[in-house]
Amino acid sequence: MGIDHAERISALLTEIQAARLLCIQPATLASWRLHGRVDLPFVRVGRCIRYRRSDITNFIEHNTKQAGAPRFEQEQA
Repeated sequence: MGIDHAERISALLTEIQAARLLCIQPATLASWRLHGRVDLPFVRVGRCIRYRRSDITNFIEHNTKQAGAPRFEQEQA
C-alpha cells in the first residue's frame, strides 16, 4: 500500500464529481449503468459507485467527434 495505491484511490471520483466533469446529471450516469448504454467503467464500493478519473478521461477522448464528418466515417476511423 505505497504511494501508488494512495494515488489510485484518490483518483476515484464520486458519481457527482464524475457527472460534473462530463457536464451531465448524476441520474444520467445511473441510467447509463442500469441500461448499459455507454461503455464507461465504474467501481462499486459497497453501495457506493465510484469512477476512475482515467476512465472519464478515456471516455471523453474516445467519444470526441469531428464536426462536419458523417457519423459512419467517424466510427470507422
